[in-house]
Amino acid sequence: MKISDLVVVTRGTRVVFLITLVVSLLAVLAAAIYYRQLNRAEDPRILEARRILNESSELRADEPVTAVFARLDSAAAIFRSLPDYCDSFEPGIIQNNKCSMLLLSAIYDTTLSESGREIMLNMAMQYCDSSISVYERWIMAWGGQDEVQLRAAIEPYMKKDDPAFSGLNYDRILGRRVKSLAAAQIETKRRLSVSFTNKAAIYRHLGDVDSSLIFLNRALELWAGNRTAKSNLSVLMGGKPEKPSLVESLFPPERLKKE
Repeated sequence: MKISDLVVVTRGTRVVFLITLVVSLLAVLAAAIYYRQLNRAEDPRILEARRILNESSELRADEPVTAVFARLDSAAAIFRSLPDYCDSFEPGIIQNNKCSMLLLSAIYDTTLSESGREIMLNMAMQYCDSSISVYERWIMAWGGQDEVQLRAAIEPYMKKDDPAFSGLNYDRILGRRVKSLAAAQIETKRRLSVSFTNKAAIYRHLGDVDSSLIFLNRALELWAGNRTAKSNLSVLMGGKPEKPSLVESLFPPERLKKE
C-alpha cells in the first residue's frame, strides 16, 4: 500500500495550503521590509554600540567576565565619542550590565573563595551605583521634556551634513531619535528600578537584609510591574518566588505602557 492511498489530498486542501503558504511568505517579506526600514532609521553612528548592548542583555553565567567587559567598553567608547550620547542613558545600561555580570559570577562561580566572592559583589555594587547615578541624572535632565523640546535639544548635534547620514533619510533618523528619547522617559525609570533590584540582590548576598528590603521597595516604587523585584521581595520575606500567570506569559504587559 502506498502512502498516497492513505492520505487523500483534496483540491480544497491544496488551495488552503497554497493560501497559507502565500500568506506566510508575505508576512515574512513584510517583516523583512519593516525591520530593514527600522534599521535604516537608526542613528548609524551608534549602530555597533546598539548591537553590543543587545547581545550583552543576554548574560550567561559561564561567559568570561573579561570578554563581556571588553565588548561593553567598546560600546561605551562609541557613546563617549558623541557629545549628544555621552550624557545619555545608554552608559547606564553598560554599567548595569557589568554589574549583572559580576553578580552572576559571584553567585554561580563555585571556584571563588568567600573573600573572592565578596570582592566580586563589592565590584558589582560600584557598577550598580554608577548606573543609578547615570539614570537619575538623565531622568532629571530629560524626563520632563516633550518631543518638541527633545528635538530642539538634540538637533544641533545631529547635523544633516554629517557624512554619517549620507545616503540615508536624515529626517527619519532624527524623528526616530526623538521617539526613542520620549520612550526612554518611561523605560529609564524601569531601568533604574532594575538597578535598584540588582543593588538589593548584592546586599542580600552580602548578608545585609535590611538594605536589601529598602532597595527592593524603591525598585517597586519606580516600577510596580518589576517581577524580579516582587519575586525577590517575596523570598526575602519568607515566601516563594513569584511566577507569571499563564495569561501574563502569553500576553506580557506592553513595554512602554505607563503604569
